[in-house]
Formats: sequence, structure tokens, C-alpha cells
Amino acid sequence: MSGTEQPTEECVVIAGVGLIGGSAALAIRQVAPQARIIGIGRNAERMQRAVDTGLLDQWYGRVDASEIPAGSLGLVCLPVDRVAECSRQLLQAGCDVVTDAGSVKAAICSALSDLPGFVGAHPIAGSEQSGFEHADGGLFAGRICVICREDVEHPAVQRTLRFWHLLRMDCHIMPAVRHDHVLARTSHLPHILASVAAGCVTDEELMFAGSGFRDTTRIAAGGDALWSSILLENSSACISAVDAAMQRLSEYRSALVGHEEETLRSLWADAANRRRRLHDPEIQSSM
Repeated sequence: MSGTEQPTEECVVIAGVGLIGGSAALAIRQVAPQARIIGIGRNAERMQRAVDTGLLDQWYGRVDASEIPAGSLGLVCLPVDRVAECSRQLLQAGCDVVTDAGSVKAAICSALSDLPGFVGAHPIAGSEQSGFEHADGGLFAGRICVICREDVEHPAVQRTLRFWHLLRMDCHIMPAVRHDHVLARTSHLPHILASVAAGCVTDEELMFAGSGFRDTTRIAAGGDALWSSILLENSSACISAVDAAMQRLSEYRSALVGHEEETLRSLWADAANRRRRLHDPEIQSSM
């Protein structure tokens, strides 16, 4: 689903001004320079720096109804185990619509199902870096944003779609449970495997790490607090994904023990073909 309408947001309240929240603020500055951007964060020094650099217009240490203009749009970029509470606070404080950027959706959407102003979203974009110092105004451009509300005509959903389109994202509607299953395979499992690969190397062996190790383990450099919350919030789907990985590793192990060259080649070729299809026009056109 794509959109061309570019509405004006008068005020966006961003809770969690890290890489994602900071990149959203920078993108808003680029496409809607007239918008007022308010940050919510606990670290006074860092939040003031975000204001001083022009990323934010102002900041507050907590959600306060007296400080949030009525009709604002809220964007929650906090760890997934804190999204529901903050979203509820923002809606109670005066935001008409609140969306989020969490990579787990079912638990959040279920917890906020009584609030029609909340629209769960997952902009599939990011990096292993953290902090608004690494903000990139083009981080979201051309990337997919999953929207987990099926009542697409609801005004809150329409406004959320327009907001993510404003940040130049390609929005797709998907049930929250389906989202969590898919992301367990396409995002959460790769992060687990990257962490496993990095954890299997000793300090003495690191000096011999080449580009293969660096490419494979790049995402293992993400924050432990962030990723532990993601994995626990999506534990059921992640367990299923880990089981699938263990099955594939077991097949590799058996083939190695038995010196089964054809099996090894078949396993490798199957994965290689799947990886090549990532840029297949047929795959891209279905997105």
C-alpha cells in the first residue's frame, strides 16, 4: 500500500529520542519543517542537546497533559516492554493518535485494544548504532512499515498511514500475530544467530576475523537491554524460529559427520537461492 497525500502535522510528540526517534524527528524536519517536535526522555543532558542541535523544539521528562497540545500525533520509540504504558499516557494527555516503532506487535496491540487512537506500527529500518547522534533523515525512505490495524478506514489508521507515508515509507497492513511470526524469522532470529556467531569466538581469535565474520555479526552489536526485551515480548514466535534454525544446524552437523557432500551442497544451494531472491523483482513487487 502506498500513498501520495502529504498532510501537515502541526505537532509530533516523540517518546524515546534514540536512533529511531531521532531519525523520525530529522525526517519530519526535512519534509514538514513547520511541524513542532516535542521529545519525551529521561536524560536531561541528552534531551537538551537534542534541542540545542535543532532536532527537537522542546522536551519534557515525562508525559504531561499540560505540555502536550491537543490533537498532537504521538510516536513511541521506546523498548517494546514500555510502549503500551507510554502510548496510553500520551492518548490520555491529549494526543489524538499514537503510533509506535516497536518490532513486536501482538502484546502491545492487545494491551491497547480498548484505545482506538492507538495504531501499532513497525517501520522496518534501523542499524546497530544507537542514540540520536546517529540519526538519519533518510532512514525510513523506501522501506516497509507494517501497520497492525485492519480497520483501515478508521480516522486514526488513516492519519497513521499518512504520517508514515510522509516519512516516505511503503505501508503494509498485517495482523499483529502474523507480524510477530514473520519478524521472528526475518529479524529476531538473524539477530540471535549473529549473537551466537559472535559469542563463539574467543578474544584471541578475533584478530583473524575477516569480512565474513564482520558482515555476519554486525547486528550483534545492538543493545542487550533492547534485544532482551524484544526477544522476551516475542518469545513464542522466537522459540519456533530457533527450533527451525536448530533443525537446519542439525542437518548440517549430520552431513559433516557423514561427509555427505551432496547434502551439504543441497543445504547451501537452497539457502543461497533464497538469499538471491531477496532482490527478485517478483518478491519486490509483492511488497
